[in-house]
Amino acid sequence: MPLTSTLRTALIRGTSRPSRADSGLLATKRILSGHKVSHSEHKTKRTWKPNVVDQSLYSRVLNQHLRIKVSTNALRTMDKKGGLDAYLLTTPDDKIDSALGVALKRKVEAVLMDKTKD
Repeated sequence: MPLTSTLRTALIRGTSRPSRADSGLLATKRILSGHKVSHSEHKTKRTWKPNVVDQSLYSRVLNQHLRIKVSTNALRTMDKKGGLDAYLLTTPDDKIDSALGVALKRKVEAVLMDKTKD
């Protein structure tokens, strides 16, 4: 078995998608599992959870504040792209990786389509 496929299998096994990912914007962050290794090389199983904060975000297109659970990684990406609306419109659905995020994206797109028709 080649080394790359072994590493890929190990990485896939070591991650899981949290159930709360559909109710927030985690930007593909996952729960990682592995070992904490002490100085004496004793391995202890542990998990690393995404850093998620409850945030009030403003959508200019929808003209409303939305209270959403967001990973800090997603917040940094929103700052970089210029806000919630720009993040939703420029990020592919598989990178948004949540039912809430994709629904918000469709809603923002629909509002923008209505505005361009007028």
